Amino acid sequence: MTTDRHQLPPTPVRIPPDFKAQLQAEAKSNERSLNGEILARLRSTFKGKRATTTQRKDHS
Repeated sequence: MTTDRHQLPPTPVRIPPDFKAQLQAEAKSNERSLNGEILARLRSTFKGKRATTTQRKDHS
């Protein structure tokens, strides 16, 4: 089942103004929305964590 991303309920997050400005600048340079920038960055941390977890399992 696919969910239209515009139908997802909002998830309010408090971000300090200076940090939000940095994220907005990065979003603009990456040609995406603020939401898209935040999601891309969160996804990349999970991808890195999976690779690290897999490497640890391989060395156990």
